[in-house]
Amino acid sequence: MSSLKERIQAGKEGKYKGLDNGLGDINKYIYNILKGIYTLIGGLSGAAKTTLMDFMILNAIAYAKKNNISLTIFYYCFEIKEETKKLNWLSVHIYQKYKVIIPPQVIGGLDGAKMTEYEAKLVDAEIEYIEQLFREIHFRFEPTNPTGIYHELLEHGENTGTYVKEKYTLQGEHKSRIIRWVPNDPDSYTLVAIDHIALAKREKNYGLKENIDKLSEYFVYMRNICNMSFLVVQQFNQSLNSVDRMKMKGVDLSPQQNDFKDSNNTYADCDVALGVMNPWKMDFKSYLGYDLSVMKEKFRLVKVIKNRLGRDNVAFGYAFNAESGKFVSLPDPDDIEMFGGYAQYLT
Repeated sequence: MSSLKERIQAGKEGKYKGLDNGLGDINKYIYNILKGIYTLIGGLSGAAKTTLMDFMILNAIAYAKKNNISLTIFYYCFEIKEETKKLNWLSVHIYQKYKVIIPPQVIGGLDGAKMTEYEAKLVDAEIEYIEQLFREIHFRFEPTNPTGIYHELLEHGENTGTYVKEKYTLQGEHKSRIIRWVPNDPDSYTLVAIDHIALAKREKNYGLKENIDKLSEYFVYMRNICNMSFLVVQQFNQSLNSVDRMKMKGVDLSPQQNDFKDSNNTYADCDVALGVMNPWKMDFKSYLGYDLSVMKEKFRLVKVIKNRLGRDNVAFGYAFNAESGKFVSLPDPDDIEMFGGYAQYLT
């Protein structure tokens, strides 16, 4: 069969459902976490973009385990140290398993915080799960330059499949280049996460934009050759929060292409761009029809800014809980009362 026929047949066999990201209705447009998709996640500081990415990853892990799908994760965590990340994930895991919220600050005893006897029992029971999870994921907490990341991913491709190469001649010199990759396990996934891209170690003599652009270029290459999936966090410019922008009547204040900070090449390179926004922090009393005077900090907007998979410029409201790291897709604001009102989303 031709590659097109193979692709269509794989779709018929249900091999393009993707890994569940836990985000509900937005997947009518972005289709979960698919193989070979570069997803860019942007937002202002404090918008919860890292929490959103971690929520997607943890849901993908749970789905892969449940369905016996091989999932390899490389997580370049340059903004948060290992200890903090473990406390955060332990808190999220306990909520997902027991529906009990124990904030990471309480687990870590910050400012003398104490757990109850019951909370301490749950924490003790789940510590080894988180430690094992961190052993399974290829976490990198020390900033690495783009070439270092590229070589690590290239080596992973070599360990999990076969590179097919062709020979060519350039200026009289005989060389070879990779033209495709044949996986050992066609059903396996490789997911690469970076938080955030501007914190990658600089290549020699590179400015910040050059460094970001080079790393994004490598991500595109590994996506195209090895069908790797990418979740990339990038900061927004503060202009989204600027007084002048907010004073402009009739202007769409939701996340836009030009909000991505330091380089726009990531936006050009990605398949899907998501923007996360906290309208309450920007003094909105309502947004998308949702009553923020009730939800306040517990509301988040997630907008599909760019989408090569289908429709873009669509936005969704989520109930957000920082302590449990969860995002719950909200029903249409006109239907909130029919579904039990706002109170259920505040815990």
